[in-house]
Amino acid sequence: MSEVPKPPKEEQSQKDVSIERVFLANDVLPDAAAALADRIDAIEDAIKTADIILDTNVLLLPYGAGANSLKEIIAVFKDLKGKGRLILPAQVAREFVKNRPNKLSELQQGIADKIGRYVGMERLSFPILEGVVEYEQINEAIKKNAELKKAHSALLKKIRSWEWNDPVNTAYREVFTTDIIIEPQFKREDTLAELLRRQKFLIPPGYKDSSKEDLGIGDFLIWKTILEIGAKNKKDIIFVSGDEKADWQHRAGGVGFLPRYELVDEFRRASAGSSFYIIPLSSLLELLQVKSTSVAEIKKEEARIQQTINVTVECPYCDVKFEWHLAEHLGASAAPFCSACGGKFHIHRTREGTTIHKPFERVTKEASEVALEKVVCPQCNKEVDAWLGIYPKATAWLSCANCEYQFPIHRKFDGSVMISSAKKPDNP
Repeated sequence: MSEVPKPPKEEQSQKDVSIERVFLANDVLPDAAAALADRIDAIEDAIKTADIILDTNVLLLPYGAGANSLKEIIAVFKDLKGKGRLILPAQVAREFVKNRPNKLSELQQGIADKIGRYVGMERLSFPILEGVVEYEQINEAIKKNAELKKAHSALLKKIRSWEWNDPVNTAYREVFTTDIIIEPQFKREDTLAELLRRQKFLIPPGYKDSSKEDLGIGDFLIWKTILEIGAKNKKDIIFVSGDEKADWQHRAGGVGFLPRYELVDEFRRASAGSSFYIIPLSSLLELLQVKSTSVAEIKKEEARIQQTINVTVECPYCDVKFEWHLAEHLGASAAPFCSACGGKFHIHRTREGTTIHKPFERVTKEASEVALEKVVCPQCNKEVDAWLGIYPKATAWLSCANCEYQFPIHRKFDGSVMISSAKKPDNP
């Protein structure tokens, strides 16, 4: 009896074929002729009348710039608002409120790290050298370090006294009033279903953040806001953002240079033929002829942030290297997925760099992964920010900025933090 030949592998039954995936291009570009004929004006022309929508990273940028640059930025925002052209998605406002404390924490930690290099030594105690000029000179220099430590504590007190009234947040209150903060109208169930569909077929934006706890819905809600505004105003929109992820922009040489074609066409259809642009804050300031010194300062901060958040990771399963976004504050984490093998894993930002490990993989002490904790000083009951290793038995000595009391904290096995009232011993 002859053996019945097996059908070739490429002959698949229809039940194994996703119609939506096969005809995805038809859904993304439903009107091919209109997409081909679409004419997009130069950004120099669009800037004259387009609505301007701001992203979260743009609101956070001034924390790394100078006071004069902040004044220039606020002046630009006020002018655009006065012309009815400035819009802030409600999701951006929420993300700013959530991320602002990280910026203040980075500021305090950066100061502490640099000052700490100079104030670690206390007065030398070698009686036999009493009266030696060079010995007294060294102790005099160390005494000045003590003065620096006192000034450092005073500066930290000033920063903490800002609470929610730091210079950036205070300036924003005058600009971002309820009339320009837009909340898109949507049904949660339908929006979640659409988000999952877009992520399944890698339709921008937001699929790069699908591993987040909230599935990265933030970018999609911002996009829904952009579409809603476009449909209402039927004007060009310039989205001011420092986000160069591949689910927002086409990239070349690791840099974003054009909005994704899917976004451009979806916006054109929603806005009756209007155009969609993405530019960084520095480009907006240049187009509006802001002082070159402020533009240069913002460009420098944008470059620093891009260099910081674009990390190269190596898949722990197949060793393929690729880029991923990781927030710049210490303790930040992300869950990348490897496009080569499909493996998912975790990355964390630590003082020593980026650590990589598989899910549920035991973290060693040597990894030095840290997380920001808020603890209460056992001496004066004031709140203290602290970076503490995430592994069990991790210990850190803190110095209260309010009363200068020094005390240790420890990581318990359940992940919580134990505060000790033990006083730091004097150096011998």
